[in-house]
Amino acid sequence: MAPSVASDGRSHSLSAVLPLLTGALWRAYRRDQLPERVLQFGSGMLLRGLCAAAVDTANRAAARAGRIVVVQSTAEGAPRARALNAQDGLFTLVERGLSGGAPVERVGLIGAISRALTADDQWNVVRDVAANPEIQVIVSNSSEAGFRIDAPFPGRLTDALHARFSRAPEAPLVFVIPTELVPDNGPRLAAMVRELAERYDRAQTFRDWLKARVRFCSSLVDRITTAPPPDQHAALEATLGYRDALLTVTEPYALWAIEADPAELRTVFPVESATVVFAPDIAFYRERKLRLLNAVHTAAAPLALLAGVRTVREATVHPLLAPFLKQLFKEIIPATDLPAGEARAFADKVLERFANPWLEHEWRIIATNQEEKFRIRVVPLISGRAQPDLALAAAAHLLFTRAPLESLGEAARIPEFARAARGWMALLSGGSIEAALAKTDRCT
Repeated sequence: MAPSVASDGRSHSLSAVLPLLTGALWRAYRRDQLPERVLQFGSGMLLRGLCAAAVDTANRAAARAGRIVVVQSTAEGAPRARALNAQDGLFTLVERGLSGGAPVERVGLIGAISRALTADDQWNVVRDVAANPEIQVIVSNSSEAGFRIDAPFPGRLTDALHARFSRAPEAPLVFVIPTELVPDNGPRLAAMVRELAERYDRAQTFRDWLKARVRFCSSLVDRITTAPPPDQHAALEATLGYRDALLTVTEPYALWAIEADPAELRTVFPVESATVVFAPDIAFYRERKLRLLNAVHTAAAPLALLAGVRTVREATVHPLLAPFLKQLFKEIIPATDLPAGEARAFADKVLERFANPWLEHEWRIIATNQEEKFRIRVVPLISGRAQPDLALAAAAHLLFTRAPLESLGEAARIPEFARAARGWMALLSGGSIEAALAKTDRCT
């Protein structure tokens, strides 16, 4: 376990002269003897902190999970791809947080990534990788907005699979595991790919191959990852003794639940652990995380931003937002089908995760694609029962996104809820954010 690092004025100057992280610092296992087994669309912190970490852990245990080829699809992510290649696929994972109220800190070097490719410039190479019979897992993480048939990712995935069909039709099964936070992401991605496959395949041979040779597996990822602020980044580098452009800070908690035939998936992706679950049905894990973490984030983000609160941690000690977060759980849990006892225990764990003193989890980042997230995560929880906190959250959401009440769909047609939301909007529009929070605290 690495010691905690206090930032000082020397950190920035020290980091400027430190050597770059490269393969020369790697000691854990023979990376060059492991085949490339995973094609990963996305190079962001979540996949680094969960998928790459899981594969690395399996490799360290001699499970030979293989290595990951990363595909960077967006122009803004191209610097990450360049950094991965400059660092020989290595990055540092720093786990910091609370467990039962006690601080936990672990620092490790992750070596599961072999190389990074950019979709715009190296698509032919991506197709070559997809056609390699040793590739048996494809993982993706695009935004909710990017998980649509008219977005680039589904088309690129379809083309990559067509390359495999054309060049290696007898290759082993390939498991496609999307991690996007949308319900039933496996079947939804499968439907998009099959529709797009019609462009290649009037005789249906490609679509028949997809049905026989590709398994689309829903999955659920749960781990909060953040980029450390510049001063913390520099301080960590000073302690590590090298520069790492991809240094990733995450919480100790992690869960990756993958819906598949466990025995079938184990043969090609041996990464099961306490934090990676293979199960025939992951509905419980998905509902628990979607409603008791994601929905709470999305419901609270506009209100926190309107109140001038920057991070989730700051909200957990705010005199008005902290009680609001707790009350949200009391309204959300009865609106789910989750067992009440398990839901309350998970909610307590989430509140501890929110209070993590080492994560700078900003509300402005959480509020990205706010309108679509609110529709998927929060609106299904709205009912005719008394829900003053959810009504206040909806009002803040509508003001923040400048969307009409009708954008809430069925919820907008519940008279009591619509009336409460309009009342909160009038109060918030007058700048009385603290008054609204104080009022809902008294109502609950």
